[in-house]
Amino acid sequence: MHPIMFTIPGINMPIYSYGVMLGLSLVVGWYIVMWLGKKDGLPVDKLSSCFTWTAVAAMIGARLLYVVTNPAEFRDANIIDMLNVRKGGLVAYGGFLGGFVGSWIYLRRQRIRLLPWADVVVPTLATGLGITRIGCLLYGCDYGRPIPADAPAWVKAIGISFPNWSVKFAALSDRMGHGASCAAHSFTGSPAFHQHLRLGLVKATDAASLPVYPTQLMEIANGWIAFGLVMLVKSRTKFRGQAFLFFTAYYGLTRFLMEFLRGDDERGGVGTLSTSQIIGLVTLFLSIVFWVVLHRRAKANPEAAMALGPGAK
Repeated sequence: MHPIMFTIPGINMPIYSYGVMLGLSLVVGWYIVMWLGKKDGLPVDKLSSCFTWTAVAAMIGARLLYVVTNPAEFRDANIIDMLNVRKGGLVAYGGFLGGFVGSWIYLRRQRIRLLPWADVVVPTLATGLGITRIGCLLYGCDYGRPIPADAPAWVKAIGISFPNWSVKFAALSDRMGHGASCAAHSFTGSPAFHQHLRLGLVKATDAASLPVYPTQLMEIANGWIAFGLVMLVKSRTKFRGQAFLFFTAYYGLTRFLMEFLRGDDERGGVGTLSTSQIIGLVTLFLSIVFWVVLHRRAKANPEAAMALGPGAK
């Protein structure tokens, strides 16, 4: 894997692959929102402002949910540690919920309905999954459970292992561990390998983790499948919010199922269900309920169902 895309010379500052992919997803998202928003008749100036609000709120929400679901990790931490994504990470559903709240606050002030914006921005959630999970694969986070020894041959064939960075990237690991820059001590190793080491499944001298389910590859594929399906639904929209509700239901279901194969233990949960599974089930149920309600309203008043709101004029 390639957790570091490149290193800035002189200060030994690593530029992580995940950060690059996250940035790329925002750029791609910007152009998709501008394109779809114009097609739907939303004002361009408000589109750009709302995208900024949504992106910032999504990042805050993603980090906040990580902190909330990992209280032991931040028991003695200050606010800087909580904001420092080098310590821990982000939770996708936190970004989804945070972005929703940020959008709602901005659009309410602008007197634009939330649902038209949701239909425009939701394809970028799908492309965001398809792109940022590449960063997860390169970095080694969001990995799957170890594949059982008695699993069928085809399951073993799709397994992937994550390296012990101190073996595969020995020189870089040593430099980061003893450097004086702000990046010092940030190159700590592949998360999957360290979990397996902590559980006694591998030794410190091993080159890689046990083979695990390729959950990052599954989620990359799922993101692009979701994008295609959302765009298909959007092309046949009968009421505002239709594409958004479809994605919410689809992702809620697929994320619920995907979580059974996830091996990372930093997502929190209740009982046997992870936080993401609980949120997925709730959003799946709510999206179905709202779909039925909005579909009935659209039959009764098609024009009102497609309205943008007075602020869009």
